[in-house]
Amino acid sequence: MLNKKDAAPPSLLNKLVSLTTIRDVELFEFSLLKTLAELLSIHQISMYKLDQFNTTCWLSTYSANLIQDDDKRQFSESQEIYTSEIMIPEEIKSAQLWIETTKKPYIHYQEDRYLVVYPILSLNKVEGMLTFELSHSLTEGEMLIISSLLSITHNFCSLLDESQKDKLTGLLNRQTFEANIKKINALTLSSDINQDHDGSELNRRRLKVETGKFCLAIIDIDDFKSINDQFGHIMGDEVLLLLSYVMKQNFRARDLLFRFGGEEFVVIFRVSDKEEAYKVLERFRNKIQEYRFPQIDSVTISMGATLINELNYLASEIIGRADQALYHAKQNGKNQLHFYESLLENGFILEKKETSALNFF
Repeated sequence: MLNKKDAAPPSLLNKLVSLTTIRDVELFEFSLLKTLAELLSIHQISMYKLDQFNTTCWLSTYSANLIQDDDKRQFSESQEIYTSEIMIPEEIKSAQLWIETTKKPYIHYQEDRYLVVYPILSLNKVEGMLTFELSHSLTEGEMLIISSLLSITHNFCSLLDESQKDKLTGLLNRQTFEANIKKINALTLSSDINQDHDGSELNRRRLKVETGKFCLAIIDIDDFKSINDQFGHIMGDEVLLLLSYVMKQNFRARDLLFRFGGEEFVVIFRVSDKEEAYKVLERFRNKIQEYRFPQIDSVTISMGATLINELNYLASEIIGRADQALYHAKQNGKNQLHFYESLLENGFILEKKETSALNFF
């Protein structure tokens, strides 16, 4: 017979069980912030995810209201997450330098508060930082909670990454595409998200992001079969790797980059309007055209793009619109970018209520 002490596992274990039911990296990160806030009884905690150039970062902040009742601190049901792309604050840069030099968390005492910055590591490199404030110095128990959760987070996110990434290029695989389209449609329609994930409630929250539109573009390497035939499949794989490298350099950390298989890639990114999207994609097309690929020298790409809006909810419809624009680019000389909306407006293509151009799902 169990004692009362044995009747339920420790709170930390309950939290870990809840965390590891999540199969979405962003939801996992948000749930991690919530979990740490509750375990450490702090009002607000932030995560800075650094870009590869250490100039900008994505800031996610979890905030929860605390109710004071007979010296007991309780979390209210009102919880929010704010996320935005910002320049890295100078204080965070200082904390990063301290962490990389000393291999220790950054703790700074100021105005009766302790600012705590913990590194989020990937392959021994600081890829992000957790920050929060305390009225007291960290106890050994609190440090153990943070380090344990971050260690598990690193391992679990690595497993999630492996299941969601293309083995050759490291980009997202096409199996993750539809799930990402659903999230984007939710953001396009409303900033209010109420979501249960695999039976684990993530509580009511509002995901506040930049305003704007989403653009989807299909990228296809011109004459890729002839590259494989002339130079062999090893060099063909090298082209795919280098193209994915240029993609990562050209687009932002939070833009969604997919390899759909073969020589076809997809990118989804946020823009203010179609004109901005055109500039971004044309810049990328020119980067590829100017890039010197070993042995092959010059490679070009064709692109078809469309805006994601409240009128196209289905992944198959969105990808079908972009595919029609890509087909037009291929049929009219290659090494071109075309938007579905512009082709439709100018009468080059006819609108289809249902598209079966590509069957990915």
